[in-house]
Amino acid sequence: MKSILSIRNLSVVYPGVRPVTALENVNLEISAGEFVVVAGVSGSGKSTLLRAINRLVENDRARVTGSILFDGKDVLKASRRELRELRSHIGFIFQEYNVVERLSVLTNALTGTLATVGTWSSLLGRFPKAQVELAHRALERVGIPLPRHGDRAARLSGGQKQRVGIARALMQKPRLILADEPVASLDPITANIVMNIFKKINEEEGITTIINLHDPVLTFKYGKRIVGLKQGRVIYDKPITAINRETFEEDIYGSGDGA
Repeated sequence: MKSILSIRNLSVVYPGVRPVTALENVNLEISAGEFVVVAGVSGSGKSTLLRAINRLVENDRARVTGSILFDGKDVLKASRRELRELRSHIGFIFQEYNVVERLSVLTNALTGTLATVGTWSSLLGRFPKAQVELAHRALERVGIPLPRHGDRAARLSGGQKQRVGIARALMQKPRLILADEPVASLDPITANIVMNIFKKINEEEGITTIINLHDPVLTFKYGKRIVGLKQGRVIYDKPITAINRETFEEDIYGSGDGA
């Protein structure tokens, strides 16, 4: 299957009196349509990996070396204009939901169209009818019923806010979805509901999906391919069918050097 994402010799160092190496010589090939779970303890480099793919780490003045090819184009060498174009095909879902609570559920979903509609139009609430209809469908797709679309986002539960985040990403018609610990703040039942939404979208629409997870139970339940990070290095990369469940947690979360 064709590779949609190729990460080669990627290293990320955060500045400081004592610079911190968050990722070291990471190499990954992600095929189009794959569903990949990145596993590891806090501080293993999971968030940095996803933030490096769309260059969000630059907000923290990180030094990035290596290459990240998305659809054959090196993200790290892209101009600002080229980067905007690349990001328009990459949906990013945050742990903290990142909804604007004073805005309606519908408007929050519509912010996923910023790359095509424009900032001023979005601020004035001037969205094309076709985009509004698409937002309604995206929200219903993730389990937010039509009567709630006009509610302020502040009235939603944490799980509902995360679903709005998924709908917002779908508005981009992405080829790649990156989700950084999207269920970390949710109770187990809600976490499974949200993970099933990701799974369904991947299976039905073929959108390549990379999700960071800390919970080993969810990792093993939903991961079709598991990439394990420890201290910024890839120490584990296997399809779920090749995983020994008895040693899985020790490989990823144990105190040793990994396998």
